Amino acid sequence: MVGFTKFALSLFALPKDGITLSTRQPTRNYGAAAITTTTVKLSSTGIINELLDDCRKVSLESRNGIRGVYLKEDVLEGEKILSIPLELCLCDDAPPQWFREPKQEQDDDESSYIQVQDWVTRLTASLVDLRLQSTQNSNNISSLQKAWLSLLPTDLQQTLPIHWDDSSLLASTNCRSLEMAVDSAFFARERIIETFSASSPDIPRLELETCLDLVQTRACRIEQISDDGNERPPIRVLGPLFDMINHDRNPNAAFVRGDDDTLVVRALTSIPKQSQVFISYGAASTQPSWRCLFSYGFVPDSTDIYEDDIAELVIDGIRFEINPSEIPFELVQLEAQRDDTQGSEDDVVFTPRIGKRIVQYLREAAEDLRQRNEEETTTIASQLAAKLRESNRRTLLACAGGLQEYIENNLD
Repeated sequence: MVGFTKFALSLFALPKDGITLSTRQPTRNYGAAAITTTTVKLSSTGIINELLDDCRKVSLESRNGIRGVYLKEDVLEGEKILSIPLELCLCDDAPPQWFREPKQEQDDDESSYIQVQDWVTRLTASLVDLRLQSTQNSNNISSLQKAWLSLLPTDLQQTLPIHWDDSSLLASTNCRSLEMAVDSAFFARERIIETFSASSPDIPRLELETCLDLVQTRACRIEQISDDGNERPPIRVLGPLFDMINHDRNPNAAFVRGDDDTLVVRALTSIPKQSQVFISYGAASTQPSWRCLFSYGFVPDSTDIYEDDIAELVIDGIRFEINPSEIPFELVQLEAQRDDTQGSEDDVVFTPRIGKRIVQYLREAAEDLRQRNEEETTTIASQLAAKLRESNRRTLLACAGGLQEYIENNLD
């Protein structure tokens, strides 16, 4: 890569596994927890707020059509916001008895974007089992669990790109990385569904798809420490109320495992009453923006530019990945081949003429995305595709502006 500024620059069902310490206020990047077509059911939220004894500081509310967890009182930095016993959560280490876990097989395709991990099938089985018990009015399911299930979103097939039937819509995002991830995830899902067909063939495919979507968008990873202080394999968890907390790149809260087998959310900074609580879903599954759309079904709602933002630039049929402060050496090399003043292919000089041509390419690509976003968007999926294009447009313009400044200050 050829840098021109001073600063340096999946796994199926990527978990919420990263916490970024920050004192900045959140920028309202609503996450998978907010995605639902149903309004918040007051009876269900009331049950959750009443039964979780250690969640008195928060409430589950819908404001301006966005569902999230809000504070009912001021909290200080480091203070516990809520605590949920793990016994009330679904954990991947305790699948139902009817589930037969498949033998581990080596994936022959090492280049595959998406690899199926065994915790995905185990946790999906637990959620399928709980939902089946709920429909059968089983005595083994608590009032809290019933209330929680009633609040889970029902429209994830509209927001997750893996369900977009129109291939042209996916292509319109101008993000080949997203297209490849979706293609790979499709086959990964088929292997999971085959696993369930062997364990319980009576489970409808739509139910399996729904539960896979919920696990993908709502599971979190919890690190474990044994009594002797050694690390144990992490567990993945679906937790009531906790899974309603939205994402922000600059969160005001973080989650940890408590000493008393609880899932604890603590404030990273002092947060005033009536504010929404945000956590980070993890850089691996949310950065750059296409990963967030792929993993959780939303595009971060922010105009900020970050160093790990990526947009794609196509020149003469060759696709390059661009970030706000760096351009690929291969792009410079391609332009150098068109410059009669250059020597051999290995002897590349970054000249003002090459730089200005690249700036022009970046701005033309950004303008193309702007014009495409003027087209009417009538579905949730098309609106998400437009948001991703806008994110890519900002990245291209940031790169063009930085490169232009570098040329003027260092080359002209």
